Amino acid sequence: MAKRVGFTRTIKPNWLNKTVELVSEGLSEADIRDQLDEYLSFELKDKTNIGKARNILMNTWVYESEDSVSIKEPALMLIKKYPEYSLALHWCMMLMAYPVFTDICKLIGKMAEFQDELTLKQIKQKLFDEWGESSTLFYSIDKLVATLKNLEVMVPTKPGVYHINKHKTDRPEIVNFMLYVMMLVDNSGYYSYVELKSSVYLFPFDYKVEKEYLLGDGRFVMNNFGGELSIALNDCL
Repeated sequence: MAKRVGFTRTIKPNWLNKTVELVSEGLSEADIRDQLDEYLSFELKDKTNIGKARNILMNTWVYESEDSVSIKEPALMLIKKYPEYSLALHWCMMLMAYPVFTDICKLIGKMAEFQDELTLKQIKQKLFDEWGESSTLFYSIDKLVATLKNLEVMVPTKPGVYHINKHKTDRPEIVNFMLYVMMLVDNSGYYSYVELKSSVYLFPFDYKVEKEYLLGDGRFVMNNFGGELSIALNDCL
């Protein structure tokens, strides 16, 4: 089965914040949809573009897949408690909602390990290698990269060339949530402590993994394999 692309509109952080605000008010899906349409109409005049943007926002913060682990409620609690870390929480929600967002983050994170500057041409080619070339994906990559620019995680140095802008994230509750979501989307079993400290999915975040906070978090289990600390998700939850 072909992967769903679906990310066909550039998204702005204030739109994501507005969506969270509406969800936190306990509005129905229909009311959220109507209010987002009205809110977006101040910046977007074309009804098709309004619909595309609204669908992405609702897929990210409103709709939940029946076969996926729910992260919306804990994410809403965290964003209410720590609004200064809203970017990290929006990021996690998009990782869960859009596989194409997950994959572009993974490949950019891998590229950033070896080079200081990234080009749009490189990003497109690597994503085509993963997903196959299609006009929908070609269009979506530009929207994804523009979204990363809007989120201020990729900063252009010249046309088509970017460097990563790191965001310090030092609240253990936020870091644990980020790691939890990363492990859900990656689904690779056990992770070494070193792997968790620099996940490619979380490339724009400068964060510190605290062992004691992981140990006290029931979402994780820890084991020693060959003297090396390994962390996995708790399957009993």
